[in-house]
Formats: sequence, C-alpha cells, structure tokens
Amino acid sequence: PNYSVVKANDGTVGVTQEGCETLSQFINVFTGEHLWAELGPRGVRGGCSSMVYWSPRYILELWKLLQARDWPAVEARCRDLRRLLDFLFREFGPRGFTDSAWDRLGAEAGGFTHPGLRCREPYPHATPADVEKLRAWYGEHFPAMLRQ
Repeated sequence: PNYSVVKANDGTVGVTQEGCETLSQFINVFTGEHLWAELGPRGVRGGCSSMVYWSPRYILELWKLLQARDWPAVEARCRDLRRLLDFLFREFGPRGFTDSAWDRLGAEAGGFTHPGLRCREPYPHATPADVEKLRAWYGEHFPAMLRQ
C-alpha cells in the first residue's frame, strides 16, 4: 500500500512478459523505453530511464503512443531506441560506463540538458569526443534525438 510503481530493470521478473503481466495486475510497471513495444501489451505503464532528458520530445511522444496502445507506432520507435542502445553498448560499453556516464553522454549529445560529463571517481566518464561521436551517429541514423 505504500508504493505505486516498480522499476523493472534487466534481470528482474518485471522485464519478462509473464512477470510484467502478473505485476501489472496490482502495480504500475516501469521499464526502459526500448522495451515498451514488447511489454506494453503486457501492462507496462511508463519509463524509468534517463532517455526522457536525452530527447524529451521523442520520449514523450512515445509515451503518448504507449498510452494510446498504438503498437505499430510504438514498435517503430522502440526499434530506433534498440539500434541506439546497440550502438552505445558496442561503441562505449567496453570503457566500463555505468548509469551516470550513460546519462550524461546521452543528455549532452542530444542537446536538451547539459549536466556535464564528469562522474564521481572512480567511475569512468565520457569525453567531448564521445559526445561528438554520438551526435554524428544521431545525425546519420537517428536525427529525432537531436534538439531541433
């Protein structure tokens, strides 16, 4: 009775189809936005990532599509987000980034907010060159993520 949302991360029951469906019968399930096409029909109600400040317009439009249960449109956007995540993990994952580094890199590259790139030691952080690499990738593959 004291909570209303569960944040379902990778490796938890809430990101499985059966788990999401069961949990959503008594609590709001939030996941990464890239999972909304798969788990939306199973009860996902919202997001739990920093992507909303990477590109507020893109993510809020996706949320509206989730609320409208427009599964083809949700899938199209989730496909773009999965391609983005594949690029990020392939390009920057080997450097040992944790949540703060990803959050800051995405925010700076999108241009909507500017939290800076430095993370508290001992955690690795992105560099200005990384921001430019991500912006270039956005320009070629996913321009909707850039501030317009």
